[in-house]
Amino acid sequence: MNSLSARNTIALAFVALLVSCTAPISENPAPLPVSPGTIRMTEMTTRRALHSATLLRGGRILICGGTSNANIGGVLDTAEIYDPAGGSFTPTGTMTAARQGHTATLLPDGTVLIAGGSKSIGYRSQLASAEIYDPGSGTFRAIGSMREPRDGHSATLLRDGRVLIAGGSPNGIATTASAEIYDYRTGRFTAIASMGVPRETHSATLLKNGTVLIAGGGRGGMPGGYIAYTTAEIFDPASNTFRMLTAHMTVDRVAPAAALLDDGRVLIAGGKSGKIRGPFGGASLFYFTPLESAEVFDPESSSFHTVGAMASAHYLAVATRLNDGMVLISGGWTAVGGVIGGTPAADLFDPSRNIFSGGGDLHVGRLNQTATMLPDGDVMVAGGIDRDGNVTATVEFYSSRTGEWLLAPSANPSVR
Repeated sequence: MNSLSARNTIALAFVALLVSCTAPISENPAPLPVSPGTIRMTEMTTRRALHSATLLRGGRILICGGTSNANIGGVLDTAEIYDPAGGSFTPTGTMTAARQGHTATLLPDGTVLIAGGSKSIGYRSQLASAEIYDPGSGTFRAIGSMREPRDGHSATLLRDGRVLIAGGSPNGIATTASAEIYDYRTGRFTAIASMGVPRETHSATLLKNGTVLIAGGGRGGMPGGYIAYTTAEIFDPASNTFRMLTAHMTVDRVAPAAALLDDGRVLIAGGKSGKIRGPFGGASLFYFTPLESAEVFDPESSSFHTVGAMASAHYLAVATRLNDGMVLISGGWTAVGGVIGGTPAADLFDPSRNIFSGGGDLHVGRLNQTATMLPDGDVMVAGGIDRDGNVTATVEFYSSRTGEWLLAPSANPSVR
């Protein structure tokens, strides 16, 4: 599978900054009126955004951490398990630290590495700590710390079982180029050569030859502001070094969605460009308009090529490769009436034609949600910030067989 990217706590920080100047994000614990008619949606045990979701051996899904209110003080240390067999969520062990925006990586021994993230929103809330979840005992245990705190970083499982951890912000303002390796056999983090440039909210994708494509992202210089990149580089696990590519992406992209295609290319879609025009002309750093454009990286020619645009703009969206090779792009950032929230839009990429078609609308707009492939080929989309700025516990399912968004798993297709 391709890398598990951080859920962009830094992006949530500027969401908080923007809404502080407009309308506050709701912290109303009441159930959200998102179900059509009298049918209730499937829900997690806890409202979560900026959490992680990891498919375990055997088909269950570990969901942990995140924030319950998208504001200061709501970061979670709780975790739960989704069992596709029963369609139910049940609590599991408590994490050793409350964290949001962390990475979660399934290791070769079946355990899960949880690393970094932040304990709150703002300066110096970033975490260097890491822990391991053991699905056999249902418990978390601390394993020490990374070489430095990281948020907005990437964690990529390499072919040899090690985990490449790269970039991010160590303090919520600066951006680091540093990288390190976690080896599950020794339980240690080891510093390696740095990336060519400091990056956060970049994409990181394991290629078929075992190297890793690091693309886009940016360098944070102030809360809510990025210098966005068109640059990309390749990590070689044989030498533990990075090599900058001569070719650049066609558009600078912060927080794009990325997925490895069956033919070995990499789809890089959406994100935010620092060169987007403001409403009165000229480049505007604070004009948060997501991108509809997408491109693919061809590893044979080490080049980027534009493909058809998405039907909807997607910034901070999630990309999920389906069993038939198509890629589902779901959710992301939107602004409605001064409230920052999630979009319900979804798009479907066809690699054989290099075009997108509409993926239908989710029942709930979602920002900083997770999307996880189930053993039956459906995709479970869980939590996030809805269109009204509320953190939600609701869950829905994309059926790859029918192309519909379901309120319950397709094992119960009458609930739609």
